[in-house]
Amino acid sequence: MSWYKNIINFINQQWGLISYFILFTVFFIFFLLILSIPTFPDPDSFYHIKQSQLIVEQGVITSFPWLQFTILKDSFIDQHFLYHVFLIPFVTLLDPIQGVKLAHVFLSTGFMMLFYWFLRKHNIKFAFIFTLILLVSTPFVFRLALVKAPVASLIFLLFGLYCLFRYKYLTLFFVSFAYVWTYGGFILILIASGVYALVSVFKDWLRPHQEQFFNIVARHSRELKLFFISVFGTMAGVFINPQFPENIKFYWHQLVQIGIVNYQNIIPVGNEWYPYKVDDLAIGSAIVTLLVLVSLILLIIKPKPLTKKLITFFILFIFFLAFTLKSRRYVEYYIPFAILFSAFTMHQYLGDISWSRIRKEVATFFTRFRVVAIILIVYFVISLSVIVVKDMRQLFNDYEQGIPTNRFSGAATWIRENSQPGDIVFHSSWDEFPILFYYNSYNYYIAGLDPTFTYQYDKEIYRIMVDITTGQQQTNVYEDISDKFNASFVFIEASHEGMEKAINGTPGFKEVYRDEEAIVYEVFKGFNK
Repeated sequence: MSWYKNIINFINQQWGLISYFILFTVFFIFFLLILSIPTFPDPDSFYHIKQSQLIVEQGVITSFPWLQFTILKDSFIDQHFLYHVFLIPFVTLLDPIQGVKLAHVFLSTGFMMLFYWFLRKHNIKFAFIFTLILLVSTPFVFRLALVKAPVASLIFLLFGLYCLFRYKYLTLFFVSFAYVWTYGGFILILIASGVYALVSVFKDWLRPHQEQFFNIVARHSRELKLFFISVFGTMAGVFINPQFPENIKFYWHQLVQIGIVNYQNIIPVGNEWYPYKVDDLAIGSAIVTLLVLVSLILLIIKPKPLTKKLITFFILFIFFLAFTLKSRRYVEYYIPFAILFSAFTMHQYLGDISWSRIRKEVATFFTRFRVVAIILIVYFVISLSVIVVKDMRQLFNDYEQGIPTNRFSGAATWIRENSQPGDIVFHSSWDEFPILFYYNSYNYYIAGLDPTFTYQYDKEIYRIMVDITTGQQQTNVYEDISDKFNASFVFIEASHEGMEKAINGTPGFKEVYRDEEAIVYEVFKGFNK
């Protein structure tokens, strides 16, 4: 059996390298499988492909006439600029749709590997297991596999935290700078660095002492310096920007009006902006929920000195939990930070465990109660396998039920080939825009990316748009579409029967294209009833 011991010894000696190889292989194959499904669960994926293509054709996009009745028409910035630059080789050298999917296989795998690397850099016990838990947290994996920019945000945020904890000032500056150019939620790096600085100061201040508060603040000048460096890096990213000063106005709308205020109680927004129910979140991420509960119980019944990192992760975990309960899109932050909080908490207690004693007690239990032990093992293995398989099947089903990658291609192509440059298309829903835009950037559209942009542009225009597209308005439809929206074509998704009925029964519109997905009408200008 010497060969067996040699293999075990080799694995123990080379576990670092072997573990990276195993995880990379598992993650890469997993994301390759899910992203090979010919759908996009989120229509914004089409927009990101087209933006990358337009950068190649036109350079930095500083105006956006494709959305005529939104604030973006006159005040647009590409808040995901570096993300789109990253996608360029994939969407230009390969088929654009297959290329962007491959890019996200690398991005998603990259974040998972960064997560594992982060835990190992902090010598967290069972880092391998904690990383694998990410993979069985289906709400998180679903969001991570979307062809959208948040995965890039997660990479910047986690690496930024590494820079914070290791006091890498210059690197933190450049991470903060690049974060601004990559993702509109760059403010997260300021929140993280601010929390770390405050935790450092107040953790020291709350201990019994006779020092003045300002002396304690001075003692933690390094942590405060980290915060100010992240502020300066962020400010540099904002002001040293090809899209300055328009980006200032855009950040107000995107970060405050949409991200924080949100109009979900006034207008129907994207599904990701609606709240996560507590029970759905707890059940959908059952293992993570259990980890968090165990961690909290340990901290309560057996208190230990809390490190600055642990307190920081706890605050960030609570912060992202609150935002996830407000808008489900933040689950991609909540899950990893819940695991980080649990990993750093349990690390403090795992060192106290006598593993040799546990092995002896387990062996004794197996010897005395062999049948019971086998039943328990089989039960837990089967139960866990059933849960994981069920969640993974649901995950793949959700992806398969997404938008086919050739959606609306026929109608969009017909309009492009039978219209003039800049002709406006009145379409039946704001979330159709990214798909139409991808297949036809030759024409302009009325709304897209988020209905808030139209609502902020003109509330009356927004009301008319909603009334027509939902079929509530049956009179003056031609006058509004032709005169107020100056549209040359009307695009109607097949499921919008109310709108189709209103258009089809109104003089001034002529059906020019129809397939299983959509109907296109031409608008006759100056039509006289």
